Amino acid sequence: MADFEAYYDYTPEELVERCGFLGVWGCLGVGRALAYLPRILIDRETVLAITRGFINLRPWLMVFTDLRIILLSRGYVLGLKLLEIPLASVKMVYHHLGPLFGEIVLSCGEIQARLGLVNKKSLPSLMTILAKTLAGEKIQTETEEVKRLNLLERLARLKNQGALTEAEFLAQKKKILSGR
Repeated sequence: MADFEAYYDYTPEELVERCGFLGVWGCLGVGRALAYLPRILIDRETVLAITRGFINLRPWLMVFTDLRIILLSRGYVLGLKLLEIPLASVKMVYHHLGPLFGEIVLSCGEIQARLGLVNKKSLPSLMTILAKTLAGEKIQTETEEVKRLNLLERLARLKNQGALTEAEFLAQKKKILSGR
C-alpha cells in the first residue's frame, strides 16, 4: 500500500471518493478487489471512474483508466479474477438502463464483458467518461495545484496524528511546494 500511496498520493478509499460511482451499496462485495487494485495499476495510470456490478451473480469492480478497463473480482474462496481490456481493443460499448439497475456490455471483437446490476443513476456519467476516453479526449482530472493542496492537507493530518515529526513535516512540505 505504501508504494501505491507514493505514486498516487492517496489511498484506495480516497480514490473511490474521487472517482467512485458505486452507488448506495458502496464497496459491498468488492472491498477486497478495491484493496487489491493498487497492485495492478501501472505507474502514473490515471483512474477515471470506478463502479461495481455483477457477472454471473458474483460482484466485480470495474475500473476505467486512461489506458484500459479493468474488471476485478477477489473473493475468499474463488480467489482473484482479473480481466484487462486495453482501450484500443474496445470495439463497441453498450449500456442498458433497467427499472432498478443498469448494465454495461463491452465488446472486443469476439469477446464480450457484461456487467449487470450497475448503479442506474451513475451509468450515464460512466458512459460519458468512457466515450470521451475512447474518442481520445483528455478527461479533466485534478490540477497540479489541487493535488498539492490535497497533499499538504494529508501531510498536516499525519503531523496532527503524530505520525510525522516537525522536521519530517517541514521537509515533506518543502518538497511538495517545490513541485518534487
